[in-house]
Amino acid sequence: MSSFRFLGFCLFIFIFGIAFSALAATPLTVKLYLPDNFDINGKQIPNSRQITEIFSYFEREGGLKFSIVTLPWKRAQLQVEQGGGIIYGFSKSNERLERYRFSQPVITLHMWAISYGTANAHFSSVADLKGKRMTSGLGLSHGIEYEMAKNKVFIVQEDFIPDRYRYKKLVENQSDFLLKPFGQQYNRQQVSDYVHQTIIPQFNDPELNHVQFNISTNPMFYDTIHFASGKGHYDDVIDRIDKIIQKGLKNGSLSKLLQKYE
Repeated sequence: MSSFRFLGFCLFIFIFGIAFSALAATPLTVKLYLPDNFDINGKQIPNSRQITEIFSYFEREGGLKFSIVTLPWKRAQLQVEQGGGIIYGFSKSNERLERYRFSQPVITLHMWAISYGTANAHFSSVADLKGKRMTSGLGLSHGIEYEMAKNKVFIVQEDFIPDRYRYKKLVENQSDFLLKPFGQQYNRQQVSDYVHQTIIPQFNDPELNHVQFNISTNPMFYDTIHFASGKGHYDDVIDRIDKIIQKGLKNGSLSKLLQKYE
């Protein structure tokens, strides 16, 4: 009788072990908020291959499953602040630091100024932007140094329009410049090539075809990009993400992946 009890106990332990392993292998599903990004027909533009690979990396390394939610950027921020999920592509500002918990930086982006016409052809530092008008999406930020200069050195015109209309605003002299992020590996000529050979043709807009835009001599700002959650929400997820970043930078796997970031 005791042998049967022992076998029953072993069977219980075996089944419990399988169930526990299956539970441990189940990824934690988390809503990940991103900004709306529409094409000229009003359809959501899919995430780039590089962004998809970055998300897959964090899912695989951290036992996570991201459920992507796209909203207008300010609405996305509000949902995250209230505990609805986490957010990616978030830049630090003094105001945001009070309301959100930021992960370690995933990447540092160089913010290049794009302009049109001879009057705006020679931007090389933030001082050159004095009194200029910047066209920007609603609720966007590009780091603490940007926030210090915003509406003090230059004027920010925030609205909710597709990117192609921002370039048209430059041509029509409704704005003087916009900021475009690029990975650290891009130099000025590569930025210009990407703008004129990739971004503009994607708009499929005859009014922008063959227009020559100016690229600033240097990046205007350096913006660290983070995951973030509302204060007191999803701390366990941000902890996981921080560990992934630290490990990935140490063993080189994340650094290698980010070399392809655009």
